[in-house]
Amino acid sequence: MKRPWVRWLRRLIAYAFVKSVTKIGEILPARIGRRLYVSLGRASYYLLPNSRRIALANLRVAFGEHAADKEIRAIAKATFANLGRFAYDIVQARHRGPEWVKHLATVRGKHNLDEALARGKGVIALTGHVGNWELLAAYFSMIGYPINVLATSLKDSKLNDLLVKMRTDVGVRVLDRSKGLIQAFRCLKRGEVLGVLIDQDTSVESVLVDFLGTPAKTAVGAVKLASRTGAAIVPLAMTLNDSGHYEIDIKEALKIGGRDETLREDVELCSKAIEDFIRRKPSQWVWMHKRWKSVLGEIYQ
Repeated sequence: MKRPWVRWLRRLIAYAFVKSVTKIGEILPARIGRRLYVSLGRASYYLLPNSRRIALANLRVAFGEHAADKEIRAIAKATFANLGRFAYDIVQARHRGPEWVKHLATVRGKHNLDEALARGKGVIALTGHVGNWELLAAYFSMIGYPINVLATSLKDSKLNDLLVKMRTDVGVRVLDRSKGLIQAFRCLKRGEVLGVLIDQDTSVESVLVDFLGTPAKTAVGAVKLASRTGAAIVPLAMTLNDSGHYEIDIKEALKIGGRDETLREDVELCSKAIEDFIRRKPSQWVWMHKRWKSVLGEIYQ
């Protein structure tokens, strides 16, 4: 068990690092700032051995039969580098504002979101930790959509406050997952957008569904909210293409059964939509989470 002062010191260092890097990212010229953040991401692959180990373990579960170890390591390294790029663009969005943000991405399927919103029952914008999910929320908020996100609070309250401020500064309303369900119902009743991520193994109510070829514990909250409110579930993601430009793909609203007896099938349908984004851009998913800890916990030892 870590001593309290060690935990306190680590959190202090992490907060100071994030705060400093954020400030540096705001003042450096774009080309230099982006290169610095990407370099920090690449360095993290070597400096964070636990995260690297988890990422490699997950990649072997997902692609081990179809990819050589060299390919798996290349995806893992690219994942860390991409996270650096994503972090830089989030900082820039907050610093430069809507005029900069609205030129960042090409949007495909925007009519799917608009048609779902036109029904007046709200939209559950379903995504995962794939591509730049933080910038995705900022993008739509800054071009005029009413965006709310369900988020789990970080254990470090100072870091959590910093993250919440970064989101609210770009117009995104943050709902604490542990106590925000009433607010989630209300925002859907107002006909707004609620962003939900379902690609992690967490302590919330979940079921086991197939994910990248292996059963994984997956939250049921999005499906239950949709069933109770009539809100549409619209999958979307914001990823980088090969030329370094963002693309936002918005799929048609999912046709869920919306009944207790179809709950698992509905959750699997949601999970498959996120899996499709990951398979297209595997180096843009956060492999550092213990996605299969409930069924394959031993791989993380």
